[in-house]
Amino acid sequence: MKLCCALLVVCSMLSGQVLYEEYFTGGAMQLNWHPWFFDSLGIGDSMRVLSDATTPGGDGWVGVISNEYMSVSGLTYAGTSNLQDYSIEAWIYTIVMPSAGPYNGIAMRCYADSGFYYRLVSDFDNSARLRLGMYDGSTIPVVIRDWSAGEIPGGVPATSSWHKFKMKMIADSIWAYYDDVLLPDCPFIDNSIPEGYFGVYTFNMMAADSTKCDNVIVTAEGTGIAEYGAEIPDLIAVQPNPFTQMTDIRYQITGGRTDTGLRIYDASGRLVKDFGKLSVIGDQLSVSWDGRDNAGNSLAPGVYFIRGQTGSLLGKVVKLR
Repeated sequence: MKLCCALLVVCSMLSGQVLYEEYFTGGAMQLNWHPWFFDSLGIGDSMRVLSDATTPGGDGWVGVISNEYMSVSGLTYAGTSNLQDYSIEAWIYTIVMPSAGPYNGIAMRCYADSGFYYRLVSDFDNSARLRLGMYDGSTIPVVIRDWSAGEIPGGVPATSSWHKFKMKMIADSIWAYYDDVLLPDCPFIDNSIPEGYFGVYTFNMMAADSTKCDNVIVTAEGTGIAEYGAEIPDLIAVQPNPFTQMTDIRYQITGGRTDTGLRIYDASGRLVKDFGKLSVIGDQLSVSWDGRDNAGNSLAPGVYFIRGQTGSLLGKVVKLR
């Protein structure tokens, strides 16, 4: 059994601790996997073990899930319902076909009470993209970001093959990786789903289809404050907030650093302003922002997120016009 932790996991869990592992070694499952969706007959999309000589783990066994009917998603989950700050990585067999191909990927923060979840999937048919999204009960899931062409590490594969997928969530920040490369514009900001299970995902609008997986590893990740390290921001003040022309951002730093960074992200998680390394006078950092991006363009009215050099969320600011 390679289940490393079946204890109740809360936000205080140690960063870097492996919580769950699944390798399908010897044709058996180490974790308890459950169907997320059920049809009218109560039949769900369960995890199965399949003999496969191409497995990246090298032991000849992989997991496989299917959506039992066309235009219906398949999602099989494990873990506990209160997982919060963690990452999931897995090798996923991505299907490449000219049209009407499946989504293959992973899911996290699968929240049973609402049915919501985040997902990172390949869509390697004529769409030729990776997609990060969220299902929030709507008919059409929310798209957080699509990556295509040159944005995909190694490019869109020419044939069906194994690739490594990873998602990491800390508080309301989402990082997405493909073949161990962080995808552009991460992190993204979304606080719709605070906690939940992890899973493997498949979908095809035109047919029943499947996703093969192997080497599923779930790891605890530190909170935003913990990732900030010794330089924890004790106080942040944004004045005025909301603002129209100019606002001042300042906070105190503990830990003895003499420089740090400050960045502004829009509501989609796109980096719009990077102030770079800023000098700290005493234990305070202060910078003025005129609501413009790195290119000097005036940004649209809306909510913007202030983050430290390591990505930790420091606060929010509202631009009125």
